[in-house]
Amino acid sequence: MSQVFSGSMLLPGEDGDGLHATLEIDEELIRLTSGEDELGSWSRADCDVSPSGKGSFQLDLAGDNLEFTPSSPSAFAETMTVPLAPEPQSDENSERPRFDYDAAIDEIIANVKPLRDPNDDDEILSKPMLVGIVGVSTAVMAGLVTISMAL
Repeated sequence: MSQVFSGSMLLPGEDGDGLHATLEIDEELIRLTSGEDELGSWSRADCDVSPSGKGSFQLDLAGDNLEFTPSSPSAFAETMTVPLAPEPQSDENSERPRFDYDAAIDEIIANVKPLRDPNDDDEILSKPMLVGIVGVSTAVMAGLVTISMAL
């Protein structure tokens, strides 16, 4: 059973969109075509595939090198049994500093300011709010008295 992957192909040193190509992969052969033209076929045992990043793969097809960007990188990686992305290079001398979570949490806690409670003195309403409510109520009552006297 063969699987077909369409995508773009670049030769070493090329850049741009590349040539629209199709890779047909079966258990014994890898066949590369572009349109109706067969560009080559190689034994699967002579092929080496490695991820080069951003959904592209470096193919070493029995000494012929090219970069293939399939339209479905994850399916291609699964078929070729390679990782989707290259392994990160770890340089022991340039190890990233580790983040001290405990120190960060302590700093955050130290800089947190408590919210000011407008009802610090255990009153139901703050003084400005109470004055406002009484003032509006007085105005409404005066208006009602004036209207009732006019009737």
